[in-house]
Amino acid sequence: MKILLHLVLLMHLNMDQRPDTTRVYICTSPTAVAYHKSRNGCKGIQACSRKVIKVSKSDAIRKYKYRACKVCY
Repeated sequence: MKILLHLVLLMHLNMDQRPDTTRVYICTSPTAVAYHKSRNGCKGIQACSRKVIKVSKSDAIRKYKYRACKVCY
């Protein structure tokens, strides 16, 4: 029984450490500050006059220093 309890606890801890695989869209403009859920579903990303790229949500936050869009999030 103790072994089973330890296994369940370890599985739960590992679940919390999985990398975020959510993909978001960002505008490559130097003035852009937010990431978006979809490329066509938000007026914020549609206003982008530069290239729009798809990146992981964690990269958008850590690498690009973007925040969530106030319209689509």
